[in-house]
Amino acid sequence: MFLLRETERSVTDVCFDVGFASLGTFSRTFRDIVGESPSDYRAAHGPIEAPNCFQMMAMRPLTSARPQRSRGEREKPGDRVRS
Repeated sequence: MFLLRETERSVTDVCFDVGFASLGTFSRTFRDIVGESPSDYRAAHGPIEAPNCFQMMAMRPLTSARPQRSRGEREKPGDRVRS
């Protein structure tokens, strides 16, 4: 159910990923347990969108207040930020 909801893998790929050798057997078993076909389940229970603030935070560039130095490199005058 998770793979169908949260990935864009085909139903056939999901079938093989969870250990079935036959798409028909997977679909029949899925319908018996869940009550709907894998394709219908995916259509009805697609991915849940994260709140807008989380999406914006994920796209925000990473910044650092101090310049990055390689290991062992000494600090040069002017590298420190004074408050």
